[in-house]
Amino acid sequence: MQDVENLFLEVSKAIDERDMSGAKDLLEEILSIDPGYGRAHNHLGWIYETKIKDFDRAKQHYSLAIKFCKGTYPVAYVNYGYLLIEFGHFEEAEKVIEEGLNTNGADKSTLNYQKGKIAEHRQQYKMAINYYQYAQKVCFNKEFFTLLESEINRVKSKMSFWEKLF
Repeated sequence: MQDVENLFLEVSKAIDERDMSGAKDLLEEILSIDPGYGRAHNHLGWIYETKIKDFDRAKQHYSLAIKFCKGTYPVAYVNYGYLLIEFGHFEEAEKVIEEGLNTNGADKSTLNYQKGKIAEHRQQYKMAINYYQYAQKVCFNKEFFTLLESEINRVKSKMSFWEKLF
């Protein structure tokens, strides 16, 4: 029986080579050996979300990734947050994002960006701008920083004259 860590490295290689079928097979093999291997659940969730478009299964795997990695694999919170926001599950997304923000190594910029998306969906434009601005403060990626700037400007264009004053 091959070590799950080595199999997981093969998953990364398969994904880099755009072999999603091979990656999915390897992830399923990992989970047959160790059903609680949270990183495999995260990657399988990503494949179901982005490649297969089976959002229910993606949600299930992201949830399991967080359950089994509990505070040790911060990317799972970001991935799950994006999926929940996409489908309008804002309250659940807020819980996932808050837990993610309390995880060592969390991408605080992306998680605050997600909080901004939720506020924007709720038409809380000033709050959305505040989250986007905070995301900029903790951002270390030039392209993402530029995206945040465009998000701020886009939200400002949605605001009425009076909203901009207060």
